[in-house]
Amino acid sequence: MPGRRLSHSIIHLACWMLWFLLTGSALAVQNRPTAFVHANLIPMTSAAVLPDHTVVVEGGRITAVGPSGTTGIPANTKVVDCRGAFLMPGLADMHMHLRYGWTSDAWPVSPLQLYLANGVTTIRCFGPRGKTGRYGLTWRKEIDAGRLDGPTILTCGPMLRGHFSENPEHIVIRQKYQRFDFLKIYSFVSLDEYREIMSTAKRLDFYTVGHIPFQVGLDRVLAEGMDEIAHIEELAWEASSMDRQRYFESEGEWMAYAIQTTFGQFGPLLELPAHQQEQQIDGRVIALVEKLKKRPIPVCTTMVIDDLIVQKLTDPGGFLEKPENRYLPERYLEGFRKGQEKHQLQFKGGEAFAPFKYLLDKRLLKALKAADIPLLLATDAGTGMMGAVPGFSLHDELGILVDNGFTAYEALAAGTVVASGIVKRMKGQDDFGTIVPGKRADLVLLEQNPLEDVANVRRIRGVMAAGRWYDRRAIAQMLDG
Repeated sequence: MPGRRLSHSIIHLACWMLWFLLTGSALAVQNRPTAFVHANLIPMTSAAVLPDHTVVVEGGRITAVGPSGTTGIPANTKVVDCRGAFLMPGLADMHMHLRYGWTSDAWPVSPLQLYLANGVTTIRCFGPRGKTGRYGLTWRKEIDAGRLDGPTILTCGPMLRGHFSENPEHIVIRQKYQRFDFLKIYSFVSLDEYREIMSTAKRLDFYTVGHIPFQVGLDRVLAEGMDEIAHIEELAWEASSMDRQRYFESEGEWMAYAIQTTFGQFGPLLELPAHQQEQQIDGRVIALVEKLKKRPIPVCTTMVIDDLIVQKLTDPGGFLEKPENRYLPERYLEGFRKGQEKHQLQFKGGEAFAPFKYLLDKRLLKALKAADIPLLLATDAGTGMMGAVPGFSLHDELGILVDNGFTAYEALAAGTVVASGIVKRMKGQDDFGTIVPGKRADLVLLEQNPLEDVANVRRIRGVMAAGRWYDRRAIAQMLDG
């Protein structure tokens, strides 16, 4: 027996030493510096490409940037040869939604991996779906510690929808001290509730983002000092003269009233030629944007949802054939095939309004850009219930911005340098979005120049997220699930 115990002890010690060596080796690789050499660098500090540059990363941060011939590389550095390729900052989706089922088999591939595979290294959740929402904070810790692959997560708590069962002040205080990054206000908050939410948030220095609640309206949103508007389409409701003093018991009643009233007012415009529609729309858009010029509140774009609505209603077969839709939950696709999808139901009998709404939102987008209102690259993806595929939809959003008057640099800036500037307002940290020493090492290596054609951002050779490098093979494995 003593010999057997000694044998077991030796085996146990050997196993422990093997574990130590393996994990120690893995940690050494993870903490090992990385140098991207001979890159065509797009630092996003301007619309310039810096040829033959080196970027050195240590401990998840960019530590050195300069010409390859003069930039030193530390010993034991992993070298990534970037000859002929273009290195730019990772992208941010500044309005999306976490969903609790992301780590289950509800999705063919976890959206955390879909984002990374598409060069999206920062995501900002505008209302986690399921549970208390705190799982987003847990995932962030796991990603930060290297135990979970995914982008850096910024998140609010459960959105404030209105008709509260407790004092709104208490909800705001609780979310602040649960360490959520900001507060999300939804469409059905009453004016009194809104004022209480905003006064509490200001007292706590808690960043506020939201819809324009139906009972509040844009003028009061601006007067109360909300920090950011969640969608361009929120401004479209302002073009409707609905009665904001109405009261409804349910959210469904409010939405039905808002849709019917707005469609009724815009119905006659559908009979006009396209250029006359634009003229009629622009008169209303100009008045709205003049209000925002006095207080340039940032706005999330989320234009891809309009584009998808039109696709789903006018070409359902083509929508289903999109290659990236294989990553959507099967439950969503089944509902779509049966005609039970959200927008199929919402626009039932009013399908002609979908292209009109898209036109209205595009005119708003152009007017906001012309007025220098800060615009943030965003998609509203993540729930899986609207047909926007996480990661892939951000590339579609970039294309929509360029199609509506943005240069490639301006579109990319909305998801890099501009996005990080807004996060600085929100959290005090301007931590990503440019390739300069001190920033988080969020990088995308591309086959071709995205400043010449923004679609080149899809041609990804590798992604670094907070200092962790994923090469082409790792990305393919992510997409294979």
